[in-house]
Amino acid sequence: MNLMRAKEIKDDPNMKNVVYNGKYVYIEDVNDEKQKAIIHYLKESGKEFEVDVTELKEE
Repeated sequence: MNLMRAKEIKDDPNMKNVVYNGKYVYIEDVNDEKQKAIIHYLKESGKEFEVDVTELKEE
C-alpha cells in the first residue's frame, strides 16, 4: 500500500479490509515523515505497533 492510500483509509469513516501478516488490522495513524502506520490487530485490541505502509495490503 502507498502512503496516500493509508491516509485515505485512516480518514474514511467506513471500515476497509486491511491486512498485515495475514491478519486484519486497523490503521490508527500514519506518519508522513517516516512513511509508517500505527496499527493494531482487530482481534487483539490494545497492542499498537508501527509498520512500513508498504507492508499493508488492502483486500
